Amino acid sequence: MRGDTVAATDGTASGWRTRWARRENERRRTAYEAAVAAWRRRHDELRQCCAQAEEAEEPAEPPVGLPVPLAEGEVVAAVQPAAELIEVTARHTAGLPAPELTVVPVEDTDRKPRLPKGVAVVDAGMAVVTDRRLILVGRGGTREWAYPEVARVAHDPREPFTLLHPHAGGGIGGVRVPRAAASGFRLRLTLAYAEATGARDALLDRLDEAVVAQWRNRPAEPSAATPAEAPVVARLARPALVAAVAVLVAVAAVSGVVRRSTADRPMVGMQVDGGPGAGEADPAGPSASASVGAPVTSTAPTTGPLPTGTGASGSSAPGTAPAAPGSGPATSGAPGPTPGGSRVTPSNRPTPGGTGPSTGSPSPTAVDFCGAPENPYGYNYCGGSYIYDPAPDVCDWFDCVDTLWDGKGYLVLCEDGLISRTGIQRGPCADHGGTRHPVYV
Repeated sequence: MRGDTVAATDGTASGWRTRWARRENERRRTAYEAAVAAWRRRHDELRQCCAQAEEAEEPAEPPVGLPVPLAEGEVVAAVQPAAELIEVTARHTAGLPAPELTVVPVEDTDRKPRLPKGVAVVDAGMAVVTDRRLILVGRGGTREWAYPEVARVAHDPREPFTLLHPHAGGGIGGVRVPRAAASGFRLRLTLAYAEATGARDALLDRLDEAVVAQWRNRPAEPSAATPAEAPVVARLARPALVAAVAVLVAVAAVSGVVRRSTADRPMVGMQVDGGPGAGEADPAGPSASASVGAPVTSTAPTTGPLPTGTGASGSSAPGTAPAAPGSGPATSGAPGPTPGGSRVTPSNRPTPGGTGPSTGSPSPTAVDFCGAPENPYGYNYCGGSYIYDPAPDVCDWFDCVDTLWDGKGYLVLCEDGLISRTGIQRGPCADHGGTRHPVYV
């Protein structure tokens, strides 16, 4: 009703407010459709990963002409003809993917692949995934990672590369594949790694959680814009030009204020009332101490401003002429040394016995565990990384299930408030109402 009233006051059925509402609704609809398409594409990829991970595949014959010898009984899971060997060359590198046992579909984008700073391509060739190791046959030689020697696998969600962290703490390396082949390659590699390390059940649990989380994150349909919501700037023919002019005017005003404030500051050596040089007598005129034949000095401290035109302290020597009627004390806007007297303490300097600035240390910031029990390890329900290696005394801080140490995965919270671990035979929370969410650090 209000939008109709406002549009009617414009004198036309298509006033500027109505035109803005039409453009805004079109923009919201386009953004919503793009977000739903991206959400649906990722949801389908996750469901496909779950379906393929749950199906047991029959061993296939090794491809003909494989440029690497296989051990007896070793099965080839995937072959990627175009792959690059990458290595982390810097000691501390920001932006690396977090290691976790899952399959992360890479973002669908047209931008050029880009590696984080500190990660470099050192070779290129063919990547072979078997049930025992990952092999990259490059121009400079062969590089392989045996799964028992790999501690964690990290898939980057934005770029099509995977890093493998070794148990021994050596250099971190990995492979980068074309973006179109990244999802299938990651699935085969993660399944082979999980199967070799006994973490297949934990991987399936993690994939199920990813599907549920993706379903809950469906984009919400935007509300319709009404003419009454139109901003005032929408009435302008060129709001961007008006905004630029406003910025220029503001900058000019600030520059003028800065110039005026700079010109008003006293320069070094300037004679300011009550400052250095203000009390000096004119050398061409008679001096204030001419009647006694010599300048009169005083060492008594000065507690106030001196009379204008005198170079001595407030108490005159015998024989000096009294001050002229009407002459008042000189004032100064800033404290400064008084000619012939001692320095005056500024009023804003703390004096003995006075109240000075507080020197107390700031109070410590409380840690938010988002409902988790307080613990010295920072385990929380807010978010972060999964906990694959919990502290030995974790059950001193949390209520644990009896079979916690039978699992080989990460910590999770059950519906009844106990914590368990993925990788247990019947599921982490089979007897405790199901899994609520992971525990983070």
